[in-house]
Amino acid sequence: MNALDVFRGLSEPRRIELTEAEAQLLRSGTPQSFPAGEGALAGWSWGTAGPRILLVHGWESRASHLGQWVAPLCRAGFQVWGFDGPAHGDSPGTLSSVVHHGKALLEIAGAYGPFSGVVAHSVGSPAALYAFHNGMRVCSSVHIAGPASLERVIHRFAQAAGLDAVGTDQLHRLTEAHIGQPIASMELGALVDGLRHPALLLHDPADHEVPYAESCALTEIWRGARLVAIPGVGHRRIIAHTEAIAAAVAHLASTIPIHKSAAEKVTADD
Repeated sequence: MNALDVFRGLSEPRRIELTEAEAQLLRSGTPQSFPAGEGALAGWSWGTAGPRILLVHGWESRASHLGQWVAPLCRAGFQVWGFDGPAHGDSPGTLSSVVHHGKALLEIAGAYGPFSGVVAHSVGSPAALYAFHNGMRVCSSVHIAGPASLERVIHRFAQAAGLDAVGTDQLHRLTEAHIGQPIASMELGALVDGLRHPALLLHDPADHEVPYAESCALTEIWRGARLVAIPGVGHRRIIAHTEAIAAAVAHLASTIPIHKSAAEKVTADD
């Protein structure tokens, strides 16, 4: 495998088909069309009152994969919004990245915000960090098994593919051209000024896709973050785990004033 093949895996996500249960969930929501770049992303919302929570899925995923969060969050007094990221699910495009995902968050927040909270899984987590750094303000957020360094993601992919130093350097250059900015701009040291609110991090210590050390690194630099280990659930099953969902809903309910408008709270925090 060469650098271009590895890059394609990092920039051309496979689309995952809806299950019937997921399709039923989406039919129960209100369809939304979110602006993003030159197109519009597929989205849905549930609930009509309360602070709004935005669900942010991971790589080669879709909004419906976070469907088990909808009912618990609505019962806790929140509205729930979700979307299929660029080149994911029912949204258009063939290319994506953590930066594409983060820019979509910014556009959605600009058009429909403010949002009081974010729940982000996997690549959705650094996409949210990118959005926070670039002006998206929330009261609280939940980050599930997310990578904390694009540099380390690229290194892991290069190593797994057996790339030598020349191939790894080529992969770096391809990635920077794709995201339109230096890889270093997605490291925690460059994003730390956006980490102003309380956060809950959830991660399986035995996660084989995104190492637990990634959440440890984010916790170390984020003064208002708390890390909770959820063992035995892996990288993907964690988003459907009742303990993880309950911990996250409790965190959001304790850090977001349910009966106060999100706009008032976010403005006050600025």
